[in-house]
Amino acid sequence: MMPTADPIALYEVALNLPRTHELIIPENFIDSNGHMNVMYYTGVGNMGIKPFFKLVGISEDMIVSGERGFFALKQVISYLSELRVGEHVALHTGLVNYDRKRLHFIHHIVNLTRKRVASVDERVAMYMDLKVRRSAEFEPETLEKLKATLTRFRALDWQPQLSGAIQLSSLES
Repeated sequence: MMPTADPIALYEVALNLPRTHELIIPENFIDSNGHMNVMYYTGVGNMGIKPFFKLVGISEDMIVSGERGFFALKQVISYLSELRVGEHVALHTGLVNYDRKRLHFIHHIVNLTRKRVASVDERVAMYMDLKVRRSAEFEPETLEKLKATLTRFRALDWQPQLSGAIQLSSLES
């Protein structure tokens, strides 16, 4: 379970995943406790969505067209260490699983300044037909890309530390 994860030990593991975004924590992200407010963890994760989708073979024209898109279904964030103003962070994202309509993935917000993982953000997103506002199956070519991508992620030195709150059986299981 994530709450007991060691943020220092997880650091090297998270760096094996593709980097999908990076930034310096700005002053306006800081709350009265002197660290990044919880609402910005989701925002930082969202900054890596388009690069992650591109990485797994979901082209931007599928999203921008107004015909297809993604809705968030579930999100579990485990906070492992503080983030403070001026710290350099990177988002490293991994595909955990997929099925015909959903993606299960994890963002790691990595504190490059202090060499530790600040948070693990586990999510499931549903592929949607935006014209009828209902779930849609991935196109066959997207399923092929997801299959190849999942194979690549499973070959990495990465064992996803899952919350246990999200269960998704892949087409490969």
